[in-house]
Amino acid sequence: MKKFLLPNKPQYKANLHCHSTLSDGKYTPEQLKANYKAAGYSILAYSDHNKLVPHTDLKDADFLPITATEIDMTEYNPVWANARTYHINFFSSDENRTEFIPVQRAYDYEVANDMIKRAADAGFVAQYNHPRWSWQVASDFTPLKGCKLFEVFNTGCEKEMANGYGNYEYEIMLKAGEPVLPSATDDNHNVCGDPASPFDDSFGGWDMMYMDKLEYGEFFKAVEQGAMYASTGPAFKELSYENGVIHLECSPCYQVLLRTESRYTRVVNAHGDTITSADFNLDFGYDWDFVRVELHDAKGMAFSRAFKHKEF
Repeated sequence: MKKFLLPNKPQYKANLHCHSTLSDGKYTPEQLKANYKAAGYSILAYSDHNKLVPHTDLKDADFLPITATEIDMTEYNPVWANARTYHINFFSSDENRTEFIPVQRAYDYEVANDMIKRAADAGFVAQYNHPRWSWQVASDFTPLKGCKLFEVFNTGCEKEMANGYGNYEYEIMLKAGEPVLPSATDDNHNVCGDPASPFDDSFGGWDMMYMDKLEYGEFFKAVEQGAMYASTGPAFKELSYENGVIHLECSPCYQVLLRTESRYTRVVNAHGDTITSADFNLDFGYDWDFVRVELHDAKGMAFSRAFKHKEF
């Protein structure tokens, strides 16, 4: 019997990292809603720095604002550009909540883990943000426990320093045993003031959420179930499993890959964006831990979550 690894449900485009005039963004929450709706987005997490502000007044039949905040903990360094920092988004399961939990500012993974745990107990879901901009290495982020999502791409970092991908760091986190979901976000501050400009930091990365309907609780259900993928260009049209084979259908790509936790990888290549389907046999000849799928086209990459061996 065919099993859909990405559910056969309605899909909603989301940006889960966004800044408004309530912190250091250029646009008001209302302007951000208008811009993202015009670009085909249905979900926007307003994650202003170190403050939790609901925007339920902006909700309508086609737009879902997520109540969120971005919390930072930065080490002391006289040269700010060399200072390592944890930036973690927290999404509130209560859309009307106005206060985050008490936090400490010490740059310490144990302090970060305590905050992530207490936040989870209070109904928040955590996302670890932009490892490269944060100037962190594996020993900084692999000790983190309890983050549900991990940024594999950040448009703002890509525009600022051509270093927006975190896909290698994501792979390291998976190998460390943390079942995080890939998330591609904008982290938009919109300083150039023109959403149509190639220098604007909007609309570069997104998450596609599989939800029965566009409702607040359904968003958190999709995250809990891993019913999502991250992209900077390509689209998954089907990802399913039957009789030892993963079947993929996608928008036109030049490369699709089935990755494992090892160097064993199955690859389909083409000269140009001509691949729209592929089949991958899961018999690697050893007891593999997980598989995940990547898509590559001329615009960017897309990432499925990691599927554990026991799910097949």
